[in-house]
Amino acid sequence: MPRGAASDPRPSPAAAYTQWMEACAAAGWRAMPAAEQVPVHDGLGRVTAAPVRARWPAPRAACAAMDGIAIRAAPAAVGVWQLTAAAFVWVDTGDPMPPGMDTVVERERVQLAIDGSAQITGPAPLGLNVRATGEDFPAGELLIDVGHRLRPADLAAAAAAGHVTLEVARRPVAAIIPTGDEIRPVGSELGPGEVTDSNSLLLAARAGETGAQPTVSDVQPDDPDAITTEIRRAALTAGLVLVIAGSSAGRSDHTAAVLARAGGLAVRGVAVRPGHPVLLGYALPGPAHGGQGAVAVPVIGIPGYPLAAAVIFELFAVPLLAALQGRDPADRVWQRAQLTCDWVSSPDVEDWVPVSLAPAGEDAGYPMVATPGRRGAGSVSRLMRAHAWWPVPAGKGKFKRGELIDVLPMPGAFW
Repeated sequence: MPRGAASDPRPSPAAAYTQWMEACAAAGWRAMPAAEQVPVHDGLGRVTAAPVRARWPAPRAACAAMDGIAIRAAPAAVGVWQLTAAAFVWVDTGDPMPPGMDTVVERERVQLAIDGSAQITGPAPLGLNVRATGEDFPAGELLIDVGHRLRPADLAAAAAAGHVTLEVARRPVAAIIPTGDEIRPVGSELGPGEVTDSNSLLLAARAGETGAQPTVSDVQPDDPDAITTEIRRAALTAGLVLVIAGSSAGRSDHTAAVLARAGGLAVRGVAVRPGHPVLLGYALPGPAHGGQGAVAVPVIGIPGYPLAAAVIFELFAVPLLAALQGRDPADRVWQRAQLTCDWVSSPDVEDWVPVSLAPAGEDAGYPMVATPGRRGAGSVSRLMRAHAWWPVPAGKGKFKRGELIDVLPMPGAFW
């Protein structure tokens, strides 16, 4: 087969995800988000499990939109005109309109006389500087639909509409299990050949960004029995289990055999770079953990290199965790950018390239320029310096400087 054609026998990421979900479903798993009520103050980042409708209009009554005096409209008034003290009421912004008043003249156009009368310049048509009842939204209006991730403005609108609590999807637990005899917890003194468990920190933080609740177990040794026991324990409460390392074919790589024993192995290897040794399967909580008869829980065997771990999480954990919260897994915002250099990718796999982004020139016709980072799946600094992912599709390996590409910004890259 020619070099430029896709030749990797492993499934594409999309096909692998479908195959994984079908295997989990056959074992009894369903993506059915559980719901709970939370105070509106605690709703930021949560996903709505029920529609949010206005319990009352906003504003609830006509109110002043400016500081000034409330009067009855005088549409024909021009120039300078007089009002007796009984014909107006002073109001501040947000005050309800006094009975019989329907217009507010801003303070800057009002001159008070010694006798308490007011002199006004300019017109005062009906409704000037007045917010009508329900101007923002009427009672019963749908403000927020199901499956929406709540932002600060959403919470403010819900509170203004009379909501004290909101029905949201319960945060799915993403159970992270680091493995490896050489892995040590963050802060440990390292001996020769030992490595800090930074991958758990990376994946837990990213899981939190998706709205999930991450948990991290103790580092498990390269012992199949110990890893199997920990997976089955985690599967009791988790919506997704992530096993870090052990997915390759080395002498200490036990995850594939463990997955087959703990439940089932659906996919072994995916045509993606980095991260091709990924394992996709499911676990069944064992009787020893009180899980007899429990349904399957999806499991990902994640490669140990940081860049590979991050790619696999984006491809498989992010859409699953979204589905577990009742959110559209494809709900991502892409950015158009121009390459700053020539680039060559492996054409037989989907190649996920971290890129840094910068503003383009004013006359460029596109907002951003993208610069790929140096290669190396083990480089956490490459990931740290990136602003976005560039998923290069299989089948195209060569790009010229100046080409426009589609990139997926990383959360918080520009905060």
